[in-house]
Amino acid sequence: MKASLWIRLFILVTLVVSSWSAVPQATKAASAKKVVVSVDVLNIRSKAAVSGKKLGQLKLGQSVTVTSKTSNNWYRLRYQGKTAYIAAMYTKSYNKKATAGLSKTGATIVSVAEGLKGRPYVFGATGPTSFDCSGFTSYVYRALGKSLPRTAASQYAATKRTAPAAGDLVFFTHGSGIQHVGIAVDGSTMINANSYYGQVVKESFHGGYWGSRYVAAGTL
Repeated sequence: MKASLWIRLFILVTLVVSSWSAVPQATKAASAKKVVVSVDVLNIRSKAAVSGKKLGQLKLGQSVTVTSKTSNNWYRLRYQGKTAYIAAMYTKSYNKKATAGLSKTGATIVSVAEGLKGRPYVFGATGPTSFDCSGFTSYVYRALGKSLPRTAASQYAATKRTAPAAGDLVFFTHGSGIQHVGIAVDGSTMINANSYYGQVVKESFHGGYWGSRYVAAGTL
């Protein structure tokens, strides 16, 4: 009887310990997600604080998988085989739907533009904290090593006409010349610094306000 009791206790303890050890793994798998860097440079640190040792850097538009979030708003990730941290406030959630099926270049441009949604519109601003329409497009392209002129009209002149696709520039007029520019997400949607909304937004250019003002799309 005593031997049988010890066997039952051993089995019970084994099951409990196994269930405890499985919890962190399940939690980790469930909380892992992809985020996109939304600032020029984001430091990777050894601990969840600005005082942590700088282990490396991520650049605007780069995506990275994080495993969990700390109580003080830092993301944990694995970097060079070690646990590291990045400030969550300088990232945006990765939008897989927005980049699915796109070319590598188009997906990258859209990913960077997506990460800047919500930044305020300020006339004459070229980033990184605020933008006007052409300041936004030139900033996104420059982050990816592509040079664009400063104004919407000069960007129109510097690009070749094309059917709008992800990553292309889309141009608009208010009656005379080119006066607005955005970045196409697909053939009918764009991300642009919009003075009416006062920020960088995603919206349709196929109909509504922009539909009648659309001129053409351009590519470098």
